[in-house]
Amino acid sequence: MNEIINMIMSLFEKLTDEEKASINSALSGLFERPIPCFISELSTFNEEELVVTKNTINGLILTRENVPDLLEAYERLKNNDLPQKVSFGHLTVD
Repeated sequence: MNEIINMIMSLFEKLTDEEKASINSALSGLFERPIPCFISELSTFNEEELVVTKNTINGLILTRENVPDLLEAYERLKNNDLPQKVSFGHLTVD
């Protein structure tokens, strides 16, 4: 369990103060209890809560890193005449 706590602490350091407050608020609501000091409280989390915490922080970081690219791609492609249908190989339905 120390490994996941260390991973959470490492991820948490990558967040801005605003993101830290947002994560703290979201997890307090999700776990239905106040979490006054996030890092010092990690040792009280059960394994499921630690996994949810790690995934939540990681998801926030991935979103922050990739959303600007998605918005930029949308702006580049928004006036193109793209297909409205996507298919992946040949599907047979009986």
